[in-house]
Amino acid sequence: MTECAPDRSYCVRFVAVLGASVLIAGCARYQPQPLPDVPDLVVDAGHVRIAVERLPRPDLLGRGFDPDNGLDMIEVAQLAVVNNPDLVAMRRRSEVARAQVFAARLLPDPQLSLSGEGPTDSDPTLVSAYGLGLSYDLQALVTRGASIDVARAAARQVDLDLLWQEWQVIQRARMLFVQCAAAARRLALEERAHQLFAARYDSSVRALREGNLTLDVTGTDLTALTDSDSRVARLVRQRNQLRHDLNALLGVEPGIAIEFEPGALRDPVVPDGALVARALADVAGRRPDLLALQAGYTSQEAAVRRAVLAQFPSLSVGITRARDTGDVHTTGFGITLNLPVFTANRGEIAVQRATREQLRGEFQARIDQTVSDVDRLHTEAELIAAQRTRLGEHLPELERMVEQARRAYAAGQFAALTYLNMETSLLNRQIELIDLEQSMWETRIALDTVLASTFSDGAGTP
Repeated sequence: MTECAPDRSYCVRFVAVLGASVLIAGCARYQPQPLPDVPDLVVDAGHVRIAVERLPRPDLLGRGFDPDNGLDMIEVAQLAVVNNPDLVAMRRRSEVARAQVFAARLLPDPQLSLSGEGPTDSDPTLVSAYGLGLSYDLQALVTRGASIDVARAAARQVDLDLLWQEWQVIQRARMLFVQCAAAARRLALEERAHQLFAARYDSSVRALREGNLTLDVTGTDLTALTDSDSRVARLVRQRNQLRHDLNALLGVEPGIAIEFEPGALRDPVVPDGALVARALADVAGRRPDLLALQAGYTSQEAAVRRAVLAQFPSLSVGITRARDTGDVHTTGFGITLNLPVFTANRGEIAVQRATREQLRGEFQARIDQTVSDVDRLHTEAELIAAQRTRLGEHLPELERMVEQARRAYAAGQFAALTYLNMETSLLNRQIELIDLEQSMWETRIALDTVLASTFSDGAGTP
C-alpha cells in the first residue's frame, strides 16, 4: 500500500475494477456432498410408478406398468431401464457433457494487470511508478466456434452412448426374464420327477423288506432318486443365481422375489430373412452405438479444424496506463504475437488427424462385425427352430409310451430299469425342449440387440 500512496486514485480505480469483475462474474460457493453409506434399492416393485411416455425405447411406449398381477417381459424391461443403478450413474455423464458445452460457449475473460515501482534514491522529485493494463487474447475467439462444435458433438455422443447402454440393459432384462422362466419350468419338471422317483424308492424299500423285491431293483430306484436329488439341487442354485442377477439389474433388494405374470412368455419366432436384411441395411442410422461413433467422429472433425485454426499466430491486444518515477503519465496499447516459427501447432494437428483416422477405422470395424453377427445369429436361429420342430414332433409319442410303461410298471408287468430309463429319457427330452426354446429366445434377443430392432410383443419383430 505504501507503493501506491503518492497516487491513491489509481489504486482505488484498480480495486474498483477488480471488485466489479468479481461481482459481474459471480462467485460459486463450495458445498460438500458426502458419499452415500446406505443402499438405495427398491424394496417393493409394486410401489414403483413408471411414466412410460418418458422411456427411451418407442417399443415400450403405450404399455402401462402394472406389477400387481406379476411382471411380463416388457414390464421387466421398463423397470430395468428406469431403475438400473448403472444407468442412474451413467445419466450423470450427460449432465457433465452439457456442462462442458456450457463452458465451451463462454467467452474468454480479459486480463487485468497492475505493477508498481518505488524509487530507491532520496531525490524528493521522484514519485512511485505504476502500470495498469487490460488485455484480451483474440486466439480464443478464433477457435471458439470449433471448440463449441467439439463439445456439442461430444455431448451427443454421451447421450447416444447412454441410449445404447439403456438398450443393452433392456435386452439383458429380457434375457434374464427368459432364463428365469426356463429355469422355473426345468425345476418344476425335475421336482415332479423327484416325487415319482421318491415314491418308487419308498415302495421298493417296503417290497424289499417283505421279500417281494430283489436288492438290485431297489438299488436302481435309489440311484434314480439320488440323481434326481442332484439335479434339483443344481437347478435351485441356478434359480438363486438368476434371481439375484435380475434383482441387481432391476435395482431391487436381493431378498425380494420378483413375481412373473403367468404365461407371460410367448413362443419365440424366427424373423423373416427379408425383414432382417432391411433392418441391416439401415442399422448404421438406427443403432445407438453406431450413432455414438458417428457423433464422436463429428467431434473429432471439429477437433481437427480447431487444431488447424490454432496454427495461425496467436494474438493478444491491450491498453496500458502508466506513470514513471518522474511523474510522467502515459497511455498506450500493446500487441503480443506468437510467431509460428518452430511448431506452428503441427504436432497437435498430426495427433488430431491420426485420432480421426482411428475413429474411422473403429466405425468400419463395427459395421463389418455387425454384418457377420447378423448372419450368424439369424442362421443359428433357423437351426435351433428346425431342431425344436423335430423334437416337438416326436415328444408327444414319447410321452404316450412312457405313460403306458408307467401303468405297466405299476402292475408289475414292466422291468424297473427299463421303466426308469424311459422316465429319465422323457425328462431329458422335455428339458431339451426347454433348452432349445431358451436358446431360441437368447438368439432372438441377441439379434434384436445387434439390429437395434423394436419389439412390440413377446416375440418381437424387427
